[in-house]
Amino acid sequence: MRFSDLPVEVQVEIPKLQITVHAYSPVPKERLVGINDLLLREGGSVSPDLKLEQITPDGMVMTYKGYRFRRGVR
Repeated sequence: MRFSDLPVEVQVEIPKLQITVHAYSPVPKERLVGINDLLLREGGSVSPDLKLEQITPDGMVMTYKGYRFRRGVR
């Protein structure tokens, strides 16, 4: 599911995501993103309810309160 496909009430709860770094590698342990001044690897958290599940070639997959969604880097 894309971020825009989430229910509106869920979209407004999710903190604004400022993505400053996106480094994808075929080797999972080498993947990295910078979100809201945090450097995160897969499994990291942006906030207590917002988790980075996977870094993809064109963005990332995140979970928030049971919702799983894709977020592009643009």
